[in-house]
Amino acid sequence: TGGKQAALHLLSRGYHKVGIITGPGDWWESRRRLEGWRSAMLEAGYVKEGELEALQEEGDWYPSGGETGLEKLLTRVPDLEAVFACNDPMALGALQAARRLGRRVPEDLAVVGFDDVPEARYFYPALSTMRQPLTEMGSQAVRMLHRLLTLRDSDADRPEQIWLQPELVVRSSSTR
Repeated sequence: TGGKQAALHLLSRGYHKVGIITGPGDWWESRRRLEGWRSAMLEAGYVKEGELEALQEEGDWYPSGGETGLEKLLTRVPDLEAVFACNDPMALGALQAARRLGRRVPEDLAVVGFDDVPEARYFYPALSTMRQPLTEMGSQAVRMLHRLLTLRDSDADRPEQIWLQPELVVRSSSTR
């Protein structure tokens, strides 16, 4: 949901060539955010299935991965208009690379991250990002742990899964 929301936000702002810097490919979160981005891009119709590969770069969750990822994307797609970095540290690296390469954010290149780390509002420009409901995640984890610790044998075969939705936080890195 978060990857799709981030891509749809950028597309709705008039950015059509939207790249993605994922986390490591063997991480579930990376694959899900990539899947959401791909879905939004294909539904919007600005790119075809075969064109998506050029708009993707794998990162490593660190700022250096975002910096290198954006450099590689811009080498392949010089007219890239926006990038969704799958976490805020990589978005910070992408902002740094954009500045070094003479790309003004958001005028020449919009950037959206994921997580809404406390520092995101202090990046330059302030980072648009997907906020995860961390307090609610913690509450639900404690509730589920308590449930597991107090289960009767007859309840043990009832697995529980809870999906919490991220929230888009729009700041100046994605507004023209």
